[in-house]
Amino acid sequence: MAEDLSHDQTRRTLDLIMDRTREMIDAGRDVEVLTVDNHADGPYVYLRMVKQGDPRAEEVLELLRMNAGNSSGLGIGCINWDGDVYPDQFWRHRVLGNVLEKPFPAIWDNPDNDFLMKLKGKKHHVQGRCRTCRWLDVCAGNFRARAEAATGDPWAEDPACYLSEEEIS
Repeated sequence: MAEDLSHDQTRRTLDLIMDRTREMIDAGRDVEVLTVDNHADGPYVYLRMVKQGDPRAEEVLELLRMNAGNSSGLGIGCINWDGDVYPDQFWRHRVLGNVLEKPFPAIWDNPDNDFLMKLKGKKHHVQGRCRTCRWLDVCAGNFRARAEAATGDPWAEDPACYLSEEEIS
């Protein structure tokens, strides 16, 4: 975590990525640029587009809502070489089961796995700024593995969220 960018550095980096992407598109290059593992990027991009009067801002917001943010344990999972199943590739200390012992659906949809069930409904369990953030339907509480690594609590706010109080209210 000590090597993470500051919130200001993150914002400036995202601005640079967006500026360079716009330059490539304006130059006729058909590019798609993805930022990953910080779902605050979506609202940030949308808010910048609104500020700049971009006519596609509402289309972007609709796409962000359809994507619904972080999907660890819901739409993303990880199975390692020996069959262990994890909520995603970053949560290697959270083994949900093993596909050599049980079928994947029995692991992935196990109602007795309290952590997994909470992860599937994480919007109801996140704490701090995330709980009342107006972008919760867009980012889903951001990256739970990072929140747990930083605080010890998977439901704490993600410390990498760089959106201001004004932007989340």
